Amino acid sequence: MNVLLVSLAPFVGGAEVALERLALGLLQKGHRVLCALGSQNEVGQRFTKQGIPWVYFPMPFTGKLNLPYYLWALIKFRRFLKRASFDLIHANDLPSFQFVSNAARPFGLPRICHHRYVFDGGAIKWLLKFGVEYHVFVSQALRKDLETAYPPLARQAGEVVYDGLPLPDLPDDGVRLEIRQKLGLPEDKTIVLFAGQIIPRKGLQDLLRAWALLPEGMRKKAYLAVIGDDLAGKGAYRKEMEALAKELGVPADFRGFQKNVDQWLDAVDVVTVPSHIEPLGNATLEAMAHARPVVGASVGGIPEMIVDGETGFLVPKENPERLAEALTWLIEDETLVKRLGQAARKRCEEVFSLERHVDNMVRVWEGVLGGLR
Repeated sequence: MNVLLVSLAPFVGGAEVALERLALGLLQKGHRVLCALGSQNEVGQRFTKQGIPWVYFPMPFTGKLNLPYYLWALIKFRRFLKRASFDLIHANDLPSFQFVSNAARPFGLPRICHHRYVFDGGAIKWLLKFGVEYHVFVSQALRKDLETAYPPLARQAGEVVYDGLPLPDLPDDGVRLEIRQKLGLPEDKTIVLFAGQIIPRKGLQDLLRAWALLPEGMRKKAYLAVIGDDLAGKGAYRKEMEALAKELGVPADFRGFQKNVDQWLDAVDVVTVPSHIEPLGNATLEAMAHARPVVGASVGGIPEMIVDGETGFLVPKENPERLAEALTWLIEDETLVKRLGQAARKRCEEVFSLERHVDNMVRVWEGVLGGLR
């Protein structure tokens, strides 16, 4: 199969990482893949290092103020499509879809829209206005939210396909200790990790307040590490969270953006995902792949990943008290941490592996192509 994967790719976020994984998985299975990116930044640099072929095209939205630029970009992209021989076009998210769906109309190429975020009905209608052949949703929860916001979506063809990720080898205790030493982490404490964008909807503020509620004995036995940053805000919200931690007397270890997330996941014991909105979430899947139990907010697609009490714990969103309670259970019970972590890894192998994700996407594409022939 010859597939064009498209993304505006404004920065390296969860959607861009998911696209990178899908492209690599397709290439490994012998498919032809090209990624068209609407930005020239670290996303393309990552793709080049990984051996993923990509090209840059400006992909503006429609609008009267930028009509000449839009038409120039549209003609340029259509010339590219005319020279190519793709079987279909798959947009990595809804905002990326509008431009390429219009560009592809004259060529009869099937257009697939991958939904990863929550939008209101007006935005969905506007971004889909040039037509679509098939929808892919990252979770049942997101599909329900989008169809509620824009009821016509429920009458259009589509399905849920969970993201997948490569499953890493799991280190033994000796290697984990070496990684802790390398990262400057304590060797004798239960390390709890927050990893991701430091923005309000990711809920770090709730985690800091939950940590302040832990019994003193639990706080002495545990260590809170925070990796990530507020990239869009140039660190403003991260600084706000550092100030909040200081105000609450929480000795959180803020390390900023880290490229070696896999090493951090090998080193820590527990991962937290206290998001307020989360259609699915790479942070949860990555932790599960590393056999780490996750304490996650019961929102969006998180309950579709975490089996409460079996692979981790679900807590109400924006509820520091319940979050602190779940953390206490894990901090005081090393056996529970290991049992939940092993179950999380098994669930990841069975449901969220990259191989399964790639096979499901190819099945979707073959079904769309077969229906149009």
